Amino acid sequence: MRRWTDILWPTLEPVSDMANAQRAAEQRQDLADIAAAVIKGDEDTLVEEARRVFDAETDRRKTADVKATTYLTIAGIVAPILASITPTALVAGQGRIQTAVTVAIFLTTLAYLLGSGRWAFRTLAVSASSRLDARELIQIWTGGNPRAELAKGLLECVRLNRDGVNQKVSAIKMAHAFGWRAFVSLMIAVLVRAAWSPLAATLQAVF
Repeated sequence: MRRWTDILWPTLEPVSDMANAQRAAEQRQDLADIAAAVIKGDEDTLVEEARRVFDAETDRRKTADVKATTYLTIAGIVAPILASITPTALVAGQGRIQTAVTVAIFLTTLAYLLGSGRWAFRTLAVSASSRLDARELIQIWTGGNPRAELAKGLLECVRLNRDGVNQKVSAIKMAHAFGWRAFVSLMIAVLVRAAWSPLAATLQAVF
């Protein structure tokens, strides 16, 4: 069940050592199954499907990197601006409560922006990937069934890259979660500053 604190400050559930060991064992088993597989006919279709899966994983990684670069750029531009305008909340003639609320919201927005930038940076930091290089391709094409071995090589790369791509996707989801909260918090800050004085005057007139 999702913790209520995640609504205010999103967190990523840490992976236990046991889960990491299980993932590593599953990866080794999958790679062993791929290597031991005996391909019986229709190698062209297998190569096409293997390339499609490989390209899909590559697109997932590239999409995460592009989004991370965008979030990191936004955080890098907006955070200093927000930090510089926060002191303007301390204007003369403004009540202590209004000042405290406004500053608190601005600081919360800044914290969300920094959180988004941190997770975006972590997305870009996960960079390891496997691919078939020149040496592997030469070895494949000097074998007895190059198309089948090519499909196996592509599927091995997909399996080796999967955990890293999943880490990237998880990190970019966290960056998005913080970025969305930063936007909502900033809108609340703007509304509070704009509506506080008229609302206070109305309440004084009524009461």
